[in-house]
Amino acid sequence: MEHPLEAKYGLTAYELLDALAQRFRAQVTIEGAVSEVHMEKKVKAMVGTVIDRYQVHDEDGRPDFSIWLPGCSTPLLAECKNVRDRNEAYRSGGEIVAYKVETQKTRAAKGDPTSRYYGVDQFDVLGVCLGKKTGDWTDFLFAKTLDLARHRLHEGKLAVMQRVPLPGADDLTPWYNDLGDLLKGIG
Repeated sequence: MEHPLEAKYGLTAYELLDALAQRFRAQVTIEGAVSEVHMEKKVKAMVGTVIDRYQVHDEDGRPDFSIWLPGCSTPLLAECKNVRDRNEAYRSGGEIVAYKVETQKTRAAKGDPTSRYYGVDQFDVLGVCLGKKTGDWTDFLFAKTLDLARHRLHEGKLAVMQRVPLPGADDLTPWYNDLGDLLKGIG
C-alpha cells in the first residue's frame, strides 16, 4: 500500500528515506520528530493512571504537549528536546561527565532578542531524549522547568544550555528517569 507521501512526491518510501538520510537539516527535523513521538508514547502509556489525558501541539510558540493530571482543570505544559550531538558535552579532565541540552528557540521575535530564550513559565516539564548519545531513542530524562538553570543576564529566562546527567549516574537531581515519578511529585 502506497503511503500518501509517496503519492505526493512521486518517490518510493525508500527514495524518500534515502533523500532525508543524505541531508543534514532533514535529519535534524527527523530527530526532533522521532523524539517527540517517543515522548508521546511515554505520555500515552500513563493515560488512565498518572494522567487523565494529553494533547500534542505542533505549532510555533506552543510547547509540544499539554498534560492533564487527575482532578486538575489546567494542564501541565511539556517541551521535548534532544541532547546536543557529536562532541558537545560537559567534560572534566577530558572525560564526559554530563550531556548538554539547548533550551532556546531557533529565532528571536523582531525587536526582542531575549524572546529567543524560554521563560521559566513557558512550560512546566522538559523531556530530553538521549538518543543522539545512547543510540536508543526511547532513552529520556525529565525535569521540572522550575529546577532548571536560569539565564545569568535575563531574569525569568532559562539558561541556553542545561546540564543533563549521564545515563546510570548515581545522582540525577533534578532529573527523573521516569516521567510518571516527576508528575506524581507535582500532582
